[in-house]
Parts: sequence; C-alpha cells; structure tokens
Amino acid sequence: MINLNTSKILIPIDFSATSMRAINHGAFLAKLTKGELILLHVQKKGELFDVIMPALKLKDISTITKFLEDKLTKLAESISKEYGIPVASLISMGNITSEIVRITEDYKIGMVIMGTQGGDSNNDLFLGSNSYRLLTKSSVPVMTIRTISPKLGYKNILLPVDLSEHSRQKVNMAIQLAAKYGAHLHILGLLAKNDGEHKFKLDVILPQIQKLAQAKKVVCTGEIKQTPNRAKTTLAYAKNKKADLIITMSDQSAEFSRFILGSYAHQLINDSLIPVLSIPPEIHEENMEPDSIGGLW
Repeated sequence: MINLNTSKILIPIDFSATSMRAINHGAFLAKLTKGELILLHVQKKGELFDVIMPALKLKDISTITKFLEDKLTKLAESISKEYGIPVASLISMGNITSEIVRITEDYKIGMVIMGTQGGDSNNDLFLGSNSYRLLTKSSVPVMTIRTISPKLGYKNILLPVDLSEHSRQKVNMAIQLAAKYGAHLHILGLLAKNDGEHKFKLDVILPQIQKLAQAKKVVCTGEIKQTPNRAKTTLAYAKNKKADLIITMSDQSAEFSRFILGSYAHQLINDSLIPVLSIPPEIHEENMEPDSIGGLW
C-alpha cells in the first residue's frame, strides 16, 4: 500500500487566482506534518506573461525571469511567515507538465497540490489541460483544488472503494491523513449496476478497513451502494456526509492506462467542488506490500 509522504509538498504557481487556491491547503498540511512547501513557477520559452508585461513592456527574458523570481520569493516568504513553515521557491523553464514531473523526481516530492478550473474550464475535456496531463503522468499523489478552503484542515474524508485492481492501495494514506487531521473517515463501497452478486466481497472489505482505521484511533463508518454512475453517487454521498476531501486512485476504472485518466477519476475530479486527492497506483510488484486486508479486491 501507498503511505503518506508530505515531507516536501509541491505547489505549481502561475500567479492566477486558480493556482493560488492551493496555497492554504498545502501550507496547513505542511505545518501539520512538519513538511516543507515548494512553490514552482514554470516559464514558457519566449512567452511574455500577462501578469507582468502590461507594467514592464519588456522583451528581455532574463529580466522577466528575475521579476518572476522576486515575485515568487516574496510569496514564499509571506507564506512561511504566516504558517511558520519552510517554503522554497523554484523557477523552471519548459513544458509545464514535464517540468512538474521532473521537479517531483529531482526533489523527491511526496505530493503535488494544484488549483484547477474543473468543470468551469474549456480546456482538455473540461478538466484543464495542465491538471489532466499531470494526473496521467505523475508518479506521486496529486490533490486538485477548485475553491479556497473556508477552514484549515479536513473533518470528513470520503474514501470510495470498489472491486478494481488498485482500489485498496489508497487505504493506508486515507487512514494516515484522517489520523493527522482527527477526521471522520467515511468509506463508500461502490458496486456497478450488474455487480450485485459480488456484494459479499465488499461486505468483507469494509469491516477490514474499519478495523485498520480503529487501530489508528480513526473514527470510521461505511456503507455499500450499487449504482450505474459511480462518480455521481460518490459526489452525492460526499455532499450528504459534508465531506471536505475525497481520496481516489487516478486509475479507478476498468480502462486503466498511464496515458488516459480513468473515466471515474476524470468525472470525479472534474465535477467535485471539494478537494480530490488522486493517488497513482504502484504497478511494480517489488514496490507493493503483501496483502494485509484480504485478497478479494
């Protein structure tokens, strides 16, 4: 299973309101777990950024880079002072998604938190091109943020589980996050419309997860729902339980591909107004722990 790693949290920043929404989520998590925040701005070659060009009227890319470095440094200093955490800033140049992926590897990042337009965007499949590409390529968990959090932390975390191959891998991280925040963990067992005969498997799985959660002193409840649309059911359940975070696998669907975001994950992230933490599956046997909560899923 995949464990929580927040020693270094990366937040991509382009100075838009959308990207800034991720800051309070990342900063509070870093403070809670004694981690470090890293702000990254990726500068496209030859691009004159709207955020500075109206004021500067400059075409010298080195001058633009220096301006951005200063702007990002001041933002990092402000966040560090407000939250009392170490905050570093990085300026990179190139393709946004490729640079984020490279930085996560080079700096051993444990989680990426980024703002996204979600259903309000007219970009790739409505999710936003950069968010979509990162979710399909990232080897670390990515939390997507649609709105500024009105409060710090999460009190009701929703963990949807189904019978797909990698669904169980997110259990450890969900329990660890719930323990850190003192949150109630809600498990939603999802069955497809024609999977009623497999309900007995989820009847075994949910109590096993609850037992693991209780061992970590996490309040955990759950129920099973059969549905023709897992994403809509998940979002309705999240609203009913006043969930403020959903944890899913980025491949939570039968059509898993490293290049195509699963339809369940895509619909969930696209439509959710609350943060969604998408965890990429470990697909190499040598990186996976032996089954500890049954071999049914």
